[in-house]
Amino acid sequence: MKEVLLLTDKVERSGKILSEISKELREHDRRLIRLETMVEIAKNQSRIGDES
Repeated sequence: MKEVLLLTDKVERSGKILSEISKELREHDRRLIRLETMVEIAKNQSRIGDES
């Protein structure tokens, strides 16, 4: 019984850690998307400037 309780605790802790990692990964993904958007905007502005 003790082993079951310990295992349950470890699983719960692992789940919490995975949730935190998942949240952090989503945050990094959003940052990358913003950076990609900024690069695309800069490229488009550069092309528009070259055409003028």
